[in-house]
Amino acid sequence: MRLLPVFFCLSFVLPISAEALPVCSDRDAKVASDEKALSYFRKQGEIFHVARVLKKHHPSRDKEVASYVRFGDKHYSIFTLVDPDCRARFIKRTRQGD
Repeated sequence: MRLLPVFFCLSFVLPISAEALPVCSDRDAKVASDEKALSYFRKQGEIFHVARVLKKHHPSRDKEVASYVRFGDKHYSIFTLVDPDCRARFIKRTRQGD
């Protein structure tokens, strides 16, 4: 009988704590990804298409974001993982067929 009050209290605490975790908005995730992508081109590259959030990883709350950079006559897609604190981490780079 003593477990019932404990379970009752935990059922209200757990959902609130999950919502209290930091969340990086899609707009901020795109900006962080674009900044990370441009850092590989010594700021001489330029964004030629709006970044896209491709996936949201539910357990880790990370977002996979694609940024599109033009460097000279070459076009690249830069994929990053953006954590809930809006820190971007490089995943891979692909060159678009141009």
